[in-house]
Amino acid sequence: MEDSSKNAYLLASELIDTSGTDAFNPALLNLINSATPCESMFVIHFHKNSRPTILLAPDSTLLTAKIMDEYLNGFYMIDPFYNAFKTGLSTGLHFIREIAPDDFFESTYYTEHYCNRGYEEAAFIINLDHDSQIQISLTVIETPATTATRERLQAISPLVISAYRKHWQNIESTQESSQDTSAIIHEQISNVFRNFGGGLLTERESEIAILIIRGYSLIAIAELLGIAHGTAKVHCKNLYSKLEINSKSELFSLFLDDISDK
Repeated sequence: MEDSSKNAYLLASELIDTSGTDAFNPALLNLINSATPCESMFVIHFHKNSRPTILLAPDSTLLTAKIMDEYLNGFYMIDPFYNAFKTGLSTGLHFIREIAPDDFFESTYYTEHYCNRGYEEAAFIINLDHDSQIQISLTVIETPATTATRERLQAISPLVISAYRKHWQNIESTQESSQDTSAIIHEQISNVFRNFGGGLLTERESEIAILIIRGYSLIAIAELLGIAHGTAKVHCKNLYSKLEINSKSELFSLFLDDISDK
């Protein structure tokens, strides 16, 4: 038996043995790092009717306190993984480039506020029920991830998912329950999205504004909404005029002001 196989079995046994303990997350990161080096591991619990719960936010140069505060105070609503969760992202391994809007990596959110800029981001997705999901997000140092790296991560995916499900069953009852507060905050943030534009925009214009902020191009928006590209351009021109702005970055600044004032 090759040494690499022996090491993989050892890491797997350590992961199983530490389920429900504080040693589980380090064991999980050791297993993942055996497949590919990662800068950090970030674990989050998504809920459909409340804001996310951070289960693990490692000490990382990427995850600053400012970024975490921004994320929990509204930016999660434009996170590609959160929006994919809301539309039914399946359990398994997913890469952000496969689910993000077509212009996401040129958006102001990504270029100025996203924690994993410059890294390949992968996530093990674990659906718990219809209303909640665990995401184990990895910042893969190898950028872009090679086919071999993807295959190695895919190979350990069933073990990671099964082990975390068992771990979650062991720790779920020990998690602090603050769902009522989170639900209230989530509703306040949702109202910002529903009413973006301060009454100046039509419902369609507001919808398109939010899609632009999330990183969709006008071509993608037209396809998503089932309208002509020319119609999408007209809506965009009108909403820019009403908001007295001239760029996507100015649009994002208005959005940032709104969620800061909620």
